[in-house]
Amino acid sequence: MGKKNFKYIILMTDFGNDSYVGVMKGVIKSINPKVEIIDLTHNIEPQNVLQSAYVLAGSYKYFPKGSIFVCVIDPGVGSERNIIIVETQKYKFIVPNNGIISKVIEKEKILNVYEVAPLNDTNKKYFLFPISYTFHGRDIFAPISAYLSKGKQLKDILKKIELSCVYKLNLPKVKIKNKCFIGQYIFYDHFGNIVTNLEESLLKKNIKYKVISEFGKCKITIPVVKSYSEVNINNLLAIPNSYGYIEISIRNGSAKKFFEEKKYDIKNMKFILSE
Repeated sequence: MGKKNFKYIILMTDFGNDSYVGVMKGVIKSINPKVEIIDLTHNIEPQNVLQSAYVLAGSYKYFPKGSIFVCVIDPGVGSERNIIIVETQKYKFIVPNNGIISKVIEKEKILNVYEVAPLNDTNKKYFLFPISYTFHGRDIFAPISAYLSKGKQLKDILKKIELSCVYKLNLPKVKIKNKCFIGQYIFYDHFGNIVTNLEESLLKKNIKYKVISEFGKCKITIPVVKSYSEVNINNLLAIPNSYGYIEISIRNGSAKKFFEEKKYDIKNMKFILSE
């Protein structure tokens, strides 16, 4: 890993508004006061690795070349799961090896992958000691990112590994049946929009589409539109979002709340795209 200073550290966690994010920033700034810290989001649903994989893959390319992404959505914290650094042509990603990086790997050419070595007497200078079993974001992720941002090579704690050693999620696939595309729920956002795995690229020009939301024997037909203004207030709509996926929304409302009030289990709904 070459000597190079990095100007930006990008944080993504499921920590919400608790103090954990501020503490991580304090650790980073204590090591490298000059680095700029940018919050991608701290509102990932707790332990939702699948959501974080989609959000990260839909966001990273909008940041400056040389950014370091620190992603702490880590249900396995304190276990034997390892921490890895994935290096592309433009970015570095410091992540638990739990699948967060899966969709980035689909999009990017991976140059190098490194495993962070366990703590011992020769390398503990790069961690906060003693290391908490529950807060590796503070004790491992934050200091490593700070030292990397200063151009430290960290040879003592990094071991190069093969890309095949990186854990990849079994990402949900779109199924095709009777010329229809069958997708599923991935996550919901702050507005209650339900993001599916149906990609915008499935839509052909000048053809009107609909999405049938299906739960058990219950079905609701929803028009696919280009803007919220195409439907009346409080009406359902399906629309390509900024990540390139079709999401189910309600104009001036929450699709999540709508389906929950109807006792639909949104995580087990089908979303059928058809002409």
